[in-house]
Order: sequence, then C-alpha cells, then structure tokens
Amino acid sequence: MILSPPFLPARGAGQSHDAWLQTTMPPTASRLADTRAAEGSFPLSHGLAWHNGVHIQAPADAAGAGMPVRAIADGHVIFVHAPTAANARIDDAQNYNPFDRAGTRTAAWTDNGCVVVQHTTTIGVAGTAETEVVFCSLYMHLSALGRSAAGRPWQAGDAIWRKDTIGQPGRIYGHEGQIHFEISLDDANLRRLIGRAPDGPAPVVAPAVPPAPIADGRVDAVFGSLYFYLPASTPTATGARPASSLRQAARTTLEQAVWVKMSYEHGGCVMETFDVHGVSVRALPAQADAEYELYHEASIRHAALPPADRASSSISGWYELLRFGRNLGRGPAATDRDGLPAQAAHWRQIAGLAGTPVWADLNAAGSFKFSDADFLPVMGWHCFGDDTQPTDQRCDSPRLKEWIRDPDAANANRMEPAQLAARLGVPEVQRKLRRAICRFPSEWERGTSGQRYGFAQDLLEQVAPGSDAWPRLQAHLQALTFDGLPAACLAADWRPHPIEFFSALAGCGWLSQNELPQLLPRQHGPDAAHLAAISWATARARFEPYRVALNRTLRKYLIENALRQTHFLAQTYIETAMWQTMEEFGRAHQQRRNGVPYWPAAAMEYYGAFYGRGIMQLTWAGNYESYGDYRPLAAADAGHAYVDERISRVSLHYWADPRDRNGRIVAQPQRWSPRFDPSTVSSVVFIACDSGAHYWVSKNVGQGHLNINRACDAGMTTAAVGRASVLVNGGGYGYAERQGYAAFIHRFRADSTESAATSTFNVTHGTRTHSVHVDFTPQRPR
Repeated sequence: MILSPPFLPARGAGQSHDAWLQTTMPPTASRLADTRAAEGSFPLSHGLAWHNGVHIQAPADAAGAGMPVRAIADGHVIFVHAPTAANARIDDAQNYNPFDRAGTRTAAWTDNGCVVVQHTTTIGVAGTAETEVVFCSLYMHLSALGRSAAGRPWQAGDAIWRKDTIGQPGRIYGHEGQIHFEISLDDANLRRLIGRAPDGPAPVVAPAVPPAPIADGRVDAVFGSLYFYLPASTPTATGARPASSLRQAARTTLEQAVWVKMSYEHGGCVMETFDVHGVSVRALPAQADAEYELYHEASIRHAALPPADRASSSISGWYELLRFGRNLGRGPAATDRDGLPAQAAHWRQIAGLAGTPVWADLNAAGSFKFSDADFLPVMGWHCFGDDTQPTDQRCDSPRLKEWIRDPDAANANRMEPAQLAARLGVPEVQRKLRRAICRFPSEWERGTSGQRYGFAQDLLEQVAPGSDAWPRLQAHLQALTFDGLPAACLAADWRPHPIEFFSALAGCGWLSQNELPQLLPRQHGPDAAHLAAISWATARARFEPYRVALNRTLRKYLIENALRQTHFLAQTYIETAMWQTMEEFGRAHQQRRNGVPYWPAAAMEYYGAFYGRGIMQLTWAGNYESYGDYRPLAAADAGHAYVDERISRVSLHYWADPRDRNGRIVAQPQRWSPRFDPSTVSSVVFIACDSGAHYWVSKNVGQGHLNINRACDAGMTTAAVGRASVLVNGGGYGYAERQGYAAFIHRFRADSTESAATSTFNVTHGTRTHSVHVDFTPQRPR
C-alpha cells in the first residue's frame, strides 16, 4: 500500500514521517469563539453533528499560494462535481455565513467542487491470498478541477494515479485555500483493514482489569510498531541481560500485567510500557543500532543455545522472533525453515510499572503479540456503529457518548447533547476521538439532507429566533450536496480520522500488483538516443511470480519505507537484468571469441558453479554457505546429482576470491558436498528473494557494522546510492545504471512532486565520471 497525503510540502532535513505528516494536513482555525469543537473536526462538529472528515488548510507553496490537492493513492474516479463559479450575491446559497447572528447578513462563499476516488490496494497475505482493501477518498470544496491524462477535467471512470492533481483548494465560509477531506470504507473492507469485526454494541466502560488477549494478532498483515501483552507471571531480571536463550524458571516477575510497544526507528529500537488500560508508563531511551544489528543479535542468541536445541533452531527463526516477536510462517515446509526451540526466550529491556528498567521475556508463557495492523482497542482504536438514529446527522451513538461524557457522575445532565458537545474541545476527548472509526451516512447526499439536519432547527432558533435561518440553511445544504452519488460511495459509511489513517498505515510497505510494476522504468538507457523500452504488460509479468515473496522479504527485513525500497530495488534491477532472470547470464562458463577462450569477468574462473543467483545475485561458495546456515537449508542426499555438473561429491571450490592484490592464488579450495544444491537459490521463489535480503542485512559495511540499510538511511543522494552499489557488487559494475534506477524509483515511490520529463547528471566512481540519463516516462497501462 503506497499512500501519500492530499498535500505534499517538502520534508525538512531530519524530519520524521509523523512530524511531516502533521504539516501536510494542518487543521483550519476555528472561527467561533463560543464553540467547543473546532470547525471541521472529526468525527463530530458543532451541535454534536457527525462530520465525515476534516477541514484542511492547504500548505503554502514557494510563491505563497495554496498547494494543489493531490490523489492519495492510485484508483478510479467515481464521482465528479465541477465547482460553481464564485460570486458575491448575498442571496446565493453558497454565500451562506454560519457566523451571522439575528439581523445580520454577510457573504461567505463556500466552493462546491468535489471529486471522489475509489482505491484498491493490498496490505499483506494469508497463505497465497492477499488481503485486499477497497476504500474511498473524497475531496470537497475545490475551486477548480485538475485534468486527466486526456487533457480534460476529471470525469467518473478515469484512472487516477497517486500524486495526480485532483484540483485546487477553494473557500469554506469565505476563507481561502481550504478543503474537506475524508476516507471511507464499507463494512467488509473495514473488517479486512482492521483484521476483525467492528466492536460490539456494548458501552465502552473500562473494567477494573481488562480481559487478557486469548490469541496472537493477525499474520496476514503485520506492519508498524509491535505490541506485546505480558502477563503478571512474565519472568524479569535486573542488571545484564540473562545469558540463556531459553525460558528460565522465574526468580522475579512483573507482578502486574503490562503492554509493551516496540518500534524500530532510524536503525534503533524504542520500547514503551503501558498499563493494562493503555496508559503510557514510560518509554526507555532508544537503543541505537538495535535494528541494524538484528542479524548479529539473532546469530548470538542462536549460538547461545545448548547443542541439543540447535537442531530445532535457526538464525532466521531468531531473526523473526526479534523482528516480529514470533514466527509468522509463510509457505511449503520444504522452504519454511525458520525454526525456533519451543522454549525460546525473547529478552528485552523494558520499563516496569514503576518506570524502572528491567529485562522481561517477551515470549513468556501467556504473552501475546500484535502489530499496528491489528488496530488494537487498548491503543485506542474503537469502532462505533451503534447510532440509534442513522438517518439523523446528529450523533446518537450510546457508546461514543459514553466516551465523551463528563466523568463526574454527580453531573445529572452529562448525557445531554449540549453538555456532550461542550466536551468536544477537551484535549483528552480530542485525543480519543482521533482513533474512533465511526459509522454514519454521507453528509453529501442531497435527497436526505433536510431530514438529516432537521435537528439544527432548534439550534438556529436559539441563535436567531423567528428568522429565516432554517430555510437559508436548507438552501445552503442543497447547494453543497449532490444527486447521483455512486452506490460505492454511499455504502462506504465507516470513517476513520484521515490523519490517523495515514499514520497507522505508514509502516505498511506492501506493494500491490499495480504499484510494484510502476517502479520499473518504461524507458531506460545511457542517453536519450539509446533507450530500451519495457511495457506495462512486461513489467507486470516480470514481477508477478515473485511479488508476494518479495513483499514478505521486504517486510521481514524492514525494507518497508520509500527510501529503503528505492535503494533495494535499484540494486536488484542491475543484478536481475530488470527482473528478467534469477541466474547470471552465461552461468560463469568460459566463452569464446574468434575461437579463443576467454572469461567475460576474471572472477568467473574462480567462483564457477557458484555464480550469481537470486535477486542480489548471490556469488561465491562462502555466501551460499552463509545463507544455507542462516535458514538452514538441508544437505543434499548422498546420491544427489547437483544441477550444475561442476559440483560433485568430491569437487573443490573457492569460498571467496582466492587472489591477492597481485593476482596470486593465496586461498585453498574446499569441498562443497553434501551441502544444499545452489540451484535452490534461483529455482525456489521465496529463497530467490530472501537470500538477497539476507545478504543485504548481513553485509559488513565497515568498522564491524552490518546491514546495507545503514547506507540507505543516509538519504536519496548519489553518494548513498553509490555506497549501496559498491556494498552489493564489490566494484563499479553497473554503477551509473544503479544511480539512474534509484532516481526513477524515487520519483514514483516517494512523495516527490518533481515533474521534469528527463534528468541528466554526473556521478564519479574511482577515477571515472559517468553521465546518467533518466527518462521519467511513467510505467502505466496504455
């Protein structure tokens, strides 16, 4: 799932994604001094009325104008209403001013341009079936419409792509540069998104001790932060981390159940403790490099096992335990070899309920594991679909009212609408409402607008008794609502807070069948005169056999954000010849030119049968051995005939380049048999992908540090791309091409709004300067 906000201001240097996200959708300022709810707030606004989305003030561009509104994801336009031309007539229904009082009449134009887009994406996979989610995004109060690829204003049925210009922000009650923005889903897709049925009808009343979970969270979608429920009996220790990798008899325990949130951020790891009600106790300082060193740490914990337990264990299994808190499982038993001993301990330092750091076993008996994909109620996510008057735009949800009401039981009127509305500005209530997912009808349906807002007559009477306020409001509602809204839009009546929706899904880097092919260049080559073409059909065909395995790989090794995926994919393009092959061309056989034998690359003579395979072209017997030990891959049977005839039961092979700087052979070859058949790395789809990422995170990047993600996190610069290239390839092969591929991927994977059709720049490797040409023709269906 690739999402971006409806406005795309540049991200500041060092600015986190969450901090940047807040700048992309700033709320409009409230303009009523006596209101208790900010204007355009979600899910409730003035008078306890349901409000579908949020009002956003467009960030200013370099010239000081409001930025254009952009599509948040790929999809299809399902509804368009062109904006009415603005005027200053006081009697025009779009000049209705809600801030008027009795006897006053001022003009305050509100634009009525509207576009609705339906999106289909994927967030994970269960077995072989991907979890697909369909949702709608709605952009209202546009002053002008953007244009489709055909050069005309958007129309229903048009394909639209993430970051396409939807239109220009308009006016809301006379204030420039604003839009209403909302996200909506129907019941079936909400269930797919959150991984469960919406909360039941019982009131939200916190028990003294909330019930413990009874199962781990979902495994189809796992992303973002991880959460652990630890029972009171969880073993703890102080001082150094317990040396054993197995569960121990508890000398001390937590004594009270807690929740722990584990977040990998910028190569580090942050552990935060919550009580059973989800109230934060303390977050410990970030453990620097903890994520970068996951492979190293997994190796240590595997090696610490008693020999009798290693047969059921693997470094890969320990990596999954440290990464996800559990083994997710993925496919056929023959390739799913991420073993862990039944009593594996997952020791992490956390804050106890008193705030003091202790070591706790996150895999203790009675513990349960989740992620942001579970939208946990204890972390504030609740669904409210119990409105008793669903045809009325005022909130009549008993459960939501329980959330909002004054906690003082002595207040006999605390459930009255006026008192509930007065609570909407309370910071604690605002915080809770951000994670409320509510079910109520669209406010944009014209035929029912009078009925839905009938409750407002009483409120208007209080403001301007005996006036024509209600007829004027009715006319205004007619001007801002629509006939002919599509059924898909009306059926999508579950609504999350848009900013929380983006924040929750920020960690989901699962690339759908229409997202991943867009990252393969349509045109590529050394200059504008020598370009090779890859069609949309070809791009999809090359990725599709590997896409699910690749996504699982990216998820496991934390290659989930735009920056890391850009670096990683750019390297795979040159290694796999744009995903054409999982085996090195020529398979390291000696070639002939004019009858004279020669080696296309000098090293081929020495790596031979251990030529490049998989998405990172694993080369040399030593790298194959390392991966076989990591999974581990079973040794070949005694009678096995290796696919490459250069390997036999007695053949000898070099583990790495045996030559010194002067070209002299200084290393001794070793026997490979009976280890696994290297052909597995190219013939088994999951291993072809997993082996590449294993190499990525286990690579020594200098000074004893592992993980090429370190180089990625330096940014999208030619230096960072060059560093990753050298770490992957060991030399200058494809150095310029890798730079060009990274630039192309970055344009379409990240939040860049660059629009140049081509780019040419220079990069230097060693003593040679390369000219890099990039053609940014989008890779899309035609």
